[in-house]
Amino acid sequence: MENLKVLGVDCNNCAANVRKALEDVNGIENLDIRLPEKIAVVTFDPDKVSKQEITEKVEDFGFDVE
Repeated sequence: MENLKVLGVDCNNCAANVRKALEDVNGIENLDIRLPEKIAVVTFDPDKVSKQEITEKVEDFGFDVE
């Protein structure tokens, strides 16, 4: 299990876009959108999906990943 922070999630539309980007990704265990902090925390199983794969999907929607 590993966490990945998605920066710039500052409104409900942003949160929906992050959810849409990751909705079909096998291996994501939890997605916690924290609007006050302007981040999304993605918990995933690195045996099922790579950090790079998740990063690419999220960046395609215009967000930075940390």
